[in-house]
Amino acid sequence: MRVKHSENKDSSGVINISSLLDIMFILIIFFLVTMSFKEEEHDIKINLPDTDTTLSSAVRAVIINIRRDGTYYIGSKRVTLDKIGSELTRVLTLNPGQKVLIRGDRNALHGQVAAAIAVCKKSGIRDANIGYMISNN
Repeated sequence: MRVKHSENKDSSGVINISSLLDIMFILIIFFLVTMSFKEEEHDIKINLPDTDTTLSSAVRAVIINIRRDGTYYIGSKRVTLDKIGSELTRVLTLNPGQKVLIRGDRNALHGQVAAAIAVCKKSGIRDANIGYMISNN
């Protein structure tokens, strides 16, 4: 049995996707507007020494920066060694597994970095790491 096809072209075989595209663009715009980007703290006045290995940490660490002149910073706030100790003790009560990253300027004295590590250990911090920059050589 033969079925006759009409020669008239109608829109029965065409799918209109313009409304689907409109919804997709609206969703993309919505997700871009509501997305929050994770910002990391960077102290641009620290010139880290180069090395061949990396230091990575999955847990968000407290970052202590030691500048060339020997001043200590947590974030953008200038602190003393005593203030670092009290701040670490406070943070440790909130999160017992807290990690600390100590980043000393390449021209900072070793004793200043060692003093920061000693304060971390005295405060009860188990994971006090030293940050450095990787060399591309």
